Amino acid sequence: MKRLLAALCLLAAPAAASAQACASSPCTSNPITTALTVRSAVSFSTYSGLDLGSVAGGGTAAVDAQGTGTGGAAGAIVLNANQAVAISASFSPLTSAGMPNLAITPSCGWSTTNSTSIANTTLFACSGGAYTSPATGTGAGGVYVWLGGSVATTTATPAGDYAGTATITGVYTSY
Repeated sequence: MKRLLAALCLLAAPAAASAQACASSPCTSNPITTALTVRSAVSFSTYSGLDLGSVAGGGTAAVDAQGTGTGGAAGAIVLNANQAVAISASFSPLTSAGMPNLAITPSCGWSTTNSTSIANTTLFACSGGAYTSPATGTGAGGVYVWLGGSVATTTATPAGDYAGTATITGVYTSY
């Protein structure tokens, strides 16, 4: 009776738990599948703000993402990621209470250093994810996304302090 019960149990065992017969030593098992998901790690941190400098009415204030222009300094956001990230930037108009809005013509670039110049910063179109960080990630130091722009004024533009914002958006596959 015990032998009959044992035989029925063996017949009812799942087929996936099949045994491998070995004729000699060493004996190697059938391979099993292995899997791992490495989660996405994407972050942005502020490095510096964009300063367009100052300009007389009728002039144009400008500093591009490589830091060249009429004064002021390019701003930067640091991207740290363990995968490719498509980068876009958007700029709000510069505003001042009771004054007309001033539109910015944007400039964007990227580098792996904490200073920007023509030699180390590559320009890219600010919209549409025109720059994608490396597929292997940015490394511990990150990628610096440099922001600049130009603002044209007229002789009728009221004097005052104008301020706005720039926002970086990163698009990536989330794991």
